[in-house]
Parts: sequence; structure tokens; C-alpha cells
Amino acid sequence: MTGTIVIRGARLIDGLGDEARTGLDVIVVGDRIRAIEATDLATPGLPAGTTVIDGSGATLLPGLIDCHAHYTLDPTVEDAFALHRSEGAAQLILRAAGMARRALQAGVTTARSGGSPANLDVALSAAIAAGQIPGPQLLAAGPALTITGGHGYLFGREADGELEFVKAVRANVRDGAAVIKIVSSEAAMLVSSVAGVEEVSLDELRAVVSEAARLHRRVLSHAQNSEAVRRSARAGVASVEHAFLADEAALATLVETGTTLVPTLTVTDVWKNLDGLTAGQRERQGEIERLHRSSCETAIRLGVEVATGTDCGVRGVMPDMLWREIALLHDHGASTMAAIRAATSTAARLLGLDAEVGTIEAGKRADLILVDGDPLVDLRRLERPRLVIQAGRLIPRTAA
Repeated sequence: MTGTIVIRGARLIDGLGDEARTGLDVIVVGDRIRAIEATDLATPGLPAGTTVIDGSGATLLPGLIDCHAHYTLDPTVEDAFALHRSEGAAQLILRAAGMARRALQAGVTTARSGGSPANLDVALSAAIAAGQIPGPQLLAAGPALTITGGHGYLFGREADGELEFVKAVRANVRDGAAVIKIVSSEAAMLVSSVAGVEEVSLDELRAVVSEAARLHRRVLSHAQNSEAVRRSARAGVASVEHAFLADEAALATLVETGTTLVPTLTVTDVWKNLDGLTAGQRERQGEIERLHRSSCETAIRLGVEVATGTDCGVRGVMPDMLWREIALLHDHGASTMAAIRAATSTAARLLGLDAEVGTIEAGKRADLILVDGDPLVDLRRLERPRLVIQAGRLIPRTAA
């Protein structure tokens, strides 16, 4: 049950301003933020049973948003797709439920799926929404759309040509997808010299975006090289994912079209320390990381709007690493506050959820995290929240 909660004495980062605020109470009633007002220690008019949380020395922020998550893939195994060939749906959903719980306890209260085999993310999203399992509010994508044999076909829906891609969009929406993921390019891989080249034509991309818009869905595009990024932006996708290999001219297209970048910096940051890589793979990883770092730094310098996404589910990338993505954005040129907004208000705007979440304002859903210390001084403070509130409910915290 939800009741009345007052968070008192915390430094407030509301997802809107450029500075933190102090001396305020944030009052939560039910699943909503009722008011933000000057602290009155007498607390007049608070109903019996109100929970008053002392936020002294801590910082209150909006719940975090991961715009690229694969909870239905297990990042702890070398080949997550082998599990989908060997385990049944029930086992896979139990694994996914554990990943979603881990994300929520780390302060991720909303997430967008980056695609899933067999519509498992649709089932996971429904179970979270029904209160059957804990996890972030999840916008499911279902199978990613890809060309026949293209990158992601192991968890995707294959299509070729405009008509087939339109039918694929319709099939995904029929099956419960809240967003549409299209794989527009190969991936830059550690195991080969694959260069992330484009796989989907501009006309195919435009057909996907147009049909998705008709069905009130937004499109995210896996796009790694310059031409795939350029085509995706010109076609009108909501966001380009990764852009590891994109040059300045391609990234400037994102500014022109107002397309958001979700760079997933955590991937290459984690991969540099993966166990078991050959010398050639380590050399290839270093090349990818250098290009990825340059791409993101250029995007931030150009003023591309950037939102956070971990790509968790990729080998080694865990669902509780969103704090790391925020810190990496700062390391690559974003101000500390801009990096935090990338995981709150900017991310909410990308997902079309900014009327509900992403900022601390009266009337918004009470998705909040309380962290010790000041993340504007040390972003690692976001790693382990003292308290997570989702829709006005205190989320139990597991032992360290």
C-alpha cells in the first residue's frame, strides 16, 4: 500500500534546473508527488502514519531511466543466445525477472527494451505492470527488425523491402511492442573486422518510421557507422543507438534533425576488461573504444541531445550499471548536471514519458532515488542509492 511520504532535508536535483536546491520538503501522496515546499519542521496537517524520511547529507533525484536495456539476455554467460536455444520460456523469464529487480534496486525506475527474442520483454513488461514482479516500468520492443541474416537476427524479426518492414512493424505492435527497434547496420564486433556498415536502406527506414508513427510508436535504430546514422536520422527515428563509428558530419545530422543519441558507452568500457580475449580481440576492442569515445565526445561538443542507455544484456554489462553510463557521459564532455539529466528528464522526453516521469514536480509520478552525498561532486554516489521509490512505493533493498 502507498501512503504519505515526506523526504526532508535532502539536496534536491529536480531534473530541470542547473543547480541543486535545498531547504525543501518533497511530499508524496499515493503514487504522486503532491508538493515541493519549504521545510516546516512542525509539519502541520500531515496525516497520521506519514513516513518522514531524513535526507540530511543526501541528494534526492528523479528515478533513473535506461533507454537501452536487454533484461531478457543474461550478461553473465558467454553466449546469451545459447540459453534461448537450450532453456524454456519460463526459465528465461525467471532470469529476466532477476535482471529487472537488480535494475530497480539500483534506482532504474523506467527502461526501454532494445529488443528481445520471442517477445519475452513483452511478457516481462506486463508482469512488472501488473505488480507480479519488481522492475522498472518497461517499454517493450519485442523482436528487433533486421534484414534476413542481418545483425540481431537471432533475436529479431527478419524483413526485406519496404512492404515486409511495414508488415513487421504491424506484427510487433500486434504482439504488444510499445516501441520499435530496427537494426540499421552491422555491429562492430570483437571477433572480426566487421565495420558496422549499413544494412537497411533509407526507404526501408522511412517505411518503418512512417508505419510506427501511424501506430503511435517511436523507433530506435541500432546504427554504428556514419551512413547508418545519417540514414536513421533522415528517416525520422527518435533515437540512434551506439554510433560507435560515426564521424562528425553524420553526427551533425542528428543536430539538424533533432535526433537523440543513446551512445551506450558502458559497453566498450566494460569490454576492455573482459576475460578470455585474444590479443587480436584486445587490439580490436581498443580500436572500437577509441572510435566510440571520439564519436560521443564529438556528439556532445556539437550539441546532440544525449540520453543514457547501458545495453545491459550484452556480455559483461549488468542492469545496475546506469550510474556508470552517467559518469562516462561526464568523462566524455557532458557537464555533471547534463549527464544526470541524460538519465532523467532528457531520457523521459525521448521516451515520450516526460508528462509522467523524469523530473521532480508536483503531479508527476513519485519515482525517486535518494543517494548519500552529492553526485554533482562525485557521480559514483549514484551507484548504490540509499532509497528507491517507485510510484510512491519504497523498494526493498537487498544486502550488499
